[in-house]
Amino acid sequence: MNSKILYTVFLACVFGVGCNHKMEKRQASGMFETREVVVSSEISGRVERLEVMEGDYVEAGKVVGLIDTMQLHWLKVQAQQAAVAVNERIPNLDKILEVYRLKVERGEKELARVERLLAGKAATQKQYDDVKAMVDEGRSALEGQTHQAEVMIAGAKAESAAIALKVDQVNDQIRRCLITNPVSGVVLAKYTEEQELAAPVKALYKIGDMKNMYLQVYVEGFQANRLKVGDSVKVFAQLGGGEEREYQGRISWIASDAEFVPKTVHTQDERDNLVYAVKIHVENDGVLRVGMYGDVKFDTL
Repeated sequence: MNSKILYTVFLACVFGVGCNHKMEKRQASGMFETREVVVSSEISGRVERLEVMEGDYVEAGKVVGLIDTMQLHWLKVQAQQAAVAVNERIPNLDKILEVYRLKVERGEKELARVERLLAGKAATQKQYDDVKAMVDEGRSALEGQTHQAEVMIAGAKAESAAIALKVDQVNDQIRRCLITNPVSGVVLAKYTEEQELAAPVKALYKIGDMKNMYLQVYVEGFQANRLKVGDSVKVFAQLGGGEEREYQGRISWIASDAEFVPKTVHTQDERDNLVYAVKIHVENDGVLRVGMYGDVKFDTL
């Protein structure tokens, strides 16, 4: 009986030491996560096309959908027609002033002729004064018409520029109707179907960069002091059923501020209530999933 008890204690000690040895190698544990982006429409309207399905891999920059642009199209056509009408109203300065310039030129020639006649005493001073008054009047009319025409042209050009700006704004809105995928990754969830109404605050789908996974763990203060960004670590992904796979990871971020131990995190020293979050970058070989558990062995600890 005593030998049986001693044998049981011996097995407990052996397996206990083995477990503690394993825990010493795995200094922290956490769950895998990835960068997730929720994609929304920039314009309100009906979803005419949305070519994404959950599980699809989509490259960054690919146009995957379209919001109805019909109303914006008619606004653009209306603005373009208004621009044509305004441009047709812009007067031709040379044509407007041509009549006044010819009148001034004829008057100046007549004034020069009368001035020669006056010098030869073949014309009176009154004749000269009458012609000069007519020339001065023509010059004044030319200046007035020039100023008025320049004001009209400036106003028409300003109106045309405002309409052109309106066209540019409508073109920008039409461009925003295109739903462009922002990051390369896998579609994690689809929230909207075609022919449904979209709005800037309404999510269309969620995409995640599944090639670059991050394991977030928590370490105690004395451990954080020995770690630095860029350190290589060993990551053991828990695949379930007691199976695990080892990956090479690299520390990408260490929190600068301590926080209280989350309820789901257990530290070796329960008296230490403050821990530091650490993110470890791991390249996914297609096995890792969001929410999967993983353990970490820090090479520097």
